[in-house]
Amino acid sequence: MTHDHEPAAETPQPRQTTAYLKDLFKQVGFTIDARRGQNFLVDLNLVDLLVRSAMIEPADVVLEVGTGTGVVTERTSAAASHVVAAEIDPRLAQLARERLVDRENVTLVEGDALASKHRFAPALLDTLDAALTASPHGRLLLVSNLPYCIATPVISNLLARPRPFDVAVVTVQREMAERMTAVAGTSSYNALSVWVGAQCRGEIVRVLPPGVFWPRPKVESAIVRLDIEPGRRAAIGDLDRFHDFVRDVFCHRRKVLRGVLLRLAGGKQTAVARDTVERVYASLGLPANIRAEDIPPDEFVQLAKAFFGDA
Repeated sequence: MTHDHEPAAETPQPRQTTAYLKDLFKQVGFTIDARRGQNFLVDLNLVDLLVRSAMIEPADVVLEVGTGTGVVTERTSAAASHVVAAEIDPRLAQLARERLVDRENVTLVEGDALASKHRFAPALLDTLDAALTASPHGRLLLVSNLPYCIATPVISNLLARPRPFDVAVVTVQREMAERMTAVAGTSSYNALSVWVGAQCRGEIVRVLPPGVFWPRPKVESAIVRLDIEPGRRAAIGDLDRFHDFVRDVFCHRRKVLRGVLLRLAGGKQTAVARDTVERVYASLGLPANIRAEDIPPDEFVQLAKAFFGDA
């Protein structure tokens, strides 16, 4: 996949440098809240790469979680039909409003994007759905410098929605980017790899060193792009059931799959559980000692269907 599409974005003023941010925050009495994962991407070339990699089209609706001062929002709103931006910190939300005052196609939702670990805030979803209704031919793009502490639930919950993102281009911890794009049998492969990998084609666009952020995080980050693949997503069937099944199985990722499935089916002492697992192994031709970490996402979909007795 190439990333040489240039969005019709303006050069923002003022520039988001570390010195500029420190001075700006000093003026408004803002101090970094480490609990909220506030790390600002100060290398504008990488901000441009983040936005450019989304390949935004004029009808698209962009969701941004963690708006910060609005530097990414400024660029995406120059290319998209509408941007729905969420910012939990009221001081940052005010700074973003001032920066975006002339952007009529931006709706800034102040507050936590998540109502809980497994659910988005209703106000954000209502705003997002309204924007999508107003632009029926546009895609939904998640384009964000995601706060580390909520990156996994934001991605996971969007994929659980009836209307998921079409494309996500986000900065996350490098470890998470590697998990979302991992293949079976590798050390990074886990439940998130299966949940994302069963629905999306993923790639790491660029690894980012700590020095391109302020404050500097202690780990490397990465820009990752995920493209939904509707046919593979539709093959899953019951998304919530599949999501729960994958997480349950990966609670014992290094144990032999047969024992894990027996436990989920009711215990090896029960005939029903033994019959269920024998049927699964026979129908899929699974090796006797296979483990969850060795099963690719599409095969995990078939495993779940066989386990629940779907036709």
